[in-house]
Amino acid sequence: MNEQELKNALRDAVVASSPPPAMDTRRALEAGRAAARKRRATWGGAVAGLAVVGIAVGATLLPGLSGGSGSVQVGGQSERPSTTGQSARPSPSGPALTTTVTPKVPSGQPNAQPGASSKTQWPDGQQDRTATSGPRADKGTKVLNDLSSSLPPGFSAPDKQRVGFDDYGAMRRAQASFEEYVGQTQVWTYWAYTPVVKSDAEGVGRLEIRVLTKGSTELGGATGCAAALRATYPVHGANSRCDTVDVGGKQVALLTANTPVQNGLEQAALFWHEDGTLVTVAQAKGFANSGHPAMAQPPLTPQQLAALATDPKFHLD
Repeated sequence: MNEQELKNALRDAVVASSPPPAMDTRRALEAGRAAARKRRATWGGAVAGLAVVGIAVGATLLPGLSGGSGSVQVGGQSERPSTTGQSARPSPSGPALTTTVTPKVPSGQPNAQPGASSKTQWPDGQQDRTATSGPRADKGTKVLNDLSSSLPPGFSAPDKQRVGFDDYGAMRRAQASFEEYVGQTQVWTYWAYTPVVKSDAEGVGRLEIRVLTKGSTELGGATGCAAALRATYPVHGANSRCDTVDVGGKQVALLTANTPVQNGLEQAALFWHEDGTLVTVAQAKGFANSGHPAMAQPPLTPQQLAALATDPKFHLD
């Protein structure tokens, strides 16, 4: 086949083929409109979704902005600390009656309060350790009156107004203080002190008493000089000599300070009753920080001091 024959064959093929169909403008327009409607529907759904998200975020943020209690969730975590799984310690409805002792007030320190970490439940509706009214407070006052009336002839425990003690503050005082729970037992301290004068001599001495009721864990159950030498009130045992004094068959530990102590007390008699009640009676020739001169001798002899510690009227509960 030469070049001319090839051209003729191609022309015949083009002529023999059917012409392309004419364009249908109506169908093309409808297809375009359908595509446009689809695009609008897609955008509308996206906008509606964004609106829902905006409402949800606003509902979450508004309580926090208005001071409410709602918490903002960020990255799946709340900016408030979670307490899930942490139960608050229940408030006891009454005293924890266990053998665990409560923090003690240092003996001889009136009105001392427990530490901030203390969870002590005060007994009988009290607001703190000290009983200011009721039978416990009355017992404290009675201890002071009984101590004053127990002095030997020639000695007295004057009321401050009668001897001009007003210039130096109160020199007679009584107090009842809760110490601890031991099982079902309430342990109490009744504590009192008074000035002492002798009718035919100069000077003002001091007499002090402390009754620690049964059940106390203060000295671990020890008695006698073995316990007295461990005591820190009223005469420091580590700075004292201990002797045993017999009072009608009762053994009393007598501590005598080797050197003066801060509170001025010089001698103390300690007696344990069979139920564990501890009675301590202490004395000094002077009344520390009162401004008055001291007596030449302590108000009581060692035997008198020991006998006072065993007196049944100081066996209290």
